[in-house]
Amino acid sequence: MKILIVDDSKTMRMILRRGLTTALKDRELTFLEAENGQEGLDILKENTDTDYVFLDVNMPIMNGDKMLYIMRNSPDLLKIKVVMQTTEGSGKMVRMITGLGVSGYLLKPYTLETVKALMDKLLADEKVSA
Repeated sequence: MKILIVDDSKTMRMILRRGLTTALKDRELTFLEAENGQEGLDILKENTDTDYVFLDVNMPIMNGDKMLYIMRNSPDLLKIKVVMQTTEGSGKMVRMITGLGVSGYLLKPYTLETVKALMDKLLADEKVSA
């Protein structure tokens, strides 16, 4: 499974990587990382076989909303599942995020248990739709 983590915080990328490694310990994982949406898109151009993108909403250069919009309008990137990450937990923000065509979202700060529960749900959903 190939996972791209896009977050301007190196610490958050490290925490998420650890959480995903633990949550998906029975899978072979390849991690890619980017500090902003533009870097993320550049990486995806060379890695269209990416399975998941964990995408922060608020970043410099290009935020997560704009990266997601570009992904959802690029035929080569449509199949990639996106999980948005945000510190904004308002109902309005959650509705906006889910309306953008994402597979899920994580509210920061998150725990290992939160990451595991989300991945369990996403992988179960994949089995049902397969």
